[in-house]
Amino acid sequence: MLANLANMSATTKVSAAEFQNNFGRYTDAAKQAPVVVTRYGRDELVVLSAAEYQRLRASFRRVVVLNETTPDEAAELFQALANAPASPEAQALDRLMDDDAQSGA
Repeated sequence: MLANLANMSATTKVSAAEFQNNFGRYTDAAKQAPVVVTRYGRDELVVLSAAEYQRLRASFRRVVVLNETTPDEAAELFQALANAPASPEAQALDRLMDDDAQSGA
């Protein structure tokens, strides 16, 4: 994780024209750390490696406010939760609760 933070701080920032004129150089650089492409002095987009993109996508979590969902969205969410594999932490908690239930606690 610290290596990822170090890479993020080494971000390269270039103008859109510079990026376009040196596409190969900056795509190679993006494999090591994100490259921020600016347009008119403002950050416009970030180029990063496919591996880093997949890592970010894998860690993506969606925040849902239940009272702001439609009934169909809520049903879809509950179905997804029912089908999701339990984390090791959840499995350990289930075992603890089963042990407590069996011991009468």
